[in-house]
Amino acid sequence: MNPLIARIQQKIREAGGRITFASFMEEVLYHPLFGYYNRDSITIGEGGDFYTAPMVHPIFGQCVARQILEIWEQMGCPTKFTVIEMGAGNGTLARDMLQEWRKDESFSEALTYIIVEQSPVLQKQQKQQLKETKASLDWYWKLSEIPQYGKLTGVIVSNELFDALPVHRLMMENGELVERYVTWMEDAFKEVSGPISDERFAEILDIRMLEQLLEGDRLDVSLRTGEVLREMANLLSRGCIITFDYGDEQPDVYLKYVSKGGIRCYFHQKLQYNPFEKIGEQDITADVDFTYLMRTGEEVGLQTAGITTQTNFWQGSDS
Repeated sequence: MNPLIARIQQKIREAGGRITFASFMEEVLYHPLFGYYNRDSITIGEGGDFYTAPMVHPIFGQCVARQILEIWEQMGCPTKFTVIEMGAGNGTLARDMLQEWRKDESFSEALTYIIVEQSPVLQKQQKQQLKETKASLDWYWKLSEIPQYGKLTGVIVSNELFDALPVHRLMMENGELVERYVTWMEDAFKEVSGPISDERFAEILDIRMLEQLLEGDRLDVSLRTGEVLREMANLLSRGCIITFDYGDEQPDVYLKYVSKGGIRCYFHQKLQYNPFEKIGEQDITADVDFTYLMRTGEEVGLQTAGITTQTNFWQGSDS
């Protein structure tokens, strides 16, 4: 038997017969031995399950680098400046940004570049990608391990991080919002309904949107999104957070997917919607709720500078 399936079965038994879909997704993607992102064969880009924007053309990294350089200048060109990349994939974005920054000697001298990456396999790929880089580079498994936590000046950047965080599955059933849990029966993982597992859903979701839901409508909601953003904000004494991802604001981020829920699965760049297939072999992802992301940031002292499309961002950075 697939050892990851056995691990999830054990977790279901220990929990009394069912676990949240978020717990299932956490195991499937991030189990330290068998999860999708920790497989020896994980490949991002050509030959893998998906591409990200930095792999299409170096202009993406160049534009991000110019934006961060502008932020540094607006902050008065501090002599110590840290850029932290959350989940750096195969290192392409870091490579392109660092190459762009080599043009500015003062910034390069001030810069420390940190990658937070919990996948040993991807860390290895990143180090290979960046082995010719002369910049000051450090890797950490978690944000909390970074020295000077809460005292750093700089920028935290991520690309397609939040869409890969675990989601809870909610559904309108008999006029009430219930949660869909994962159980094991008849030799397969299946969903069953149960009570809402966390009161935070009431704070996150717009009541007017909930009133529009029909019987059987589904919402896939990530509580982890807010938790991760809070960790990011707490790391900085002064600076900015820049994140690139696909998603939308409420209510559209949820309402456009209510018929079957918002999660999508990718295997060899082919899209399908069944998360209970190819356990540990396919990526699982969901659109990001930018309303929740911005609201959480403002709760911890950040100010939303703006939200835009990647196309507009590139055009603005090029002007």
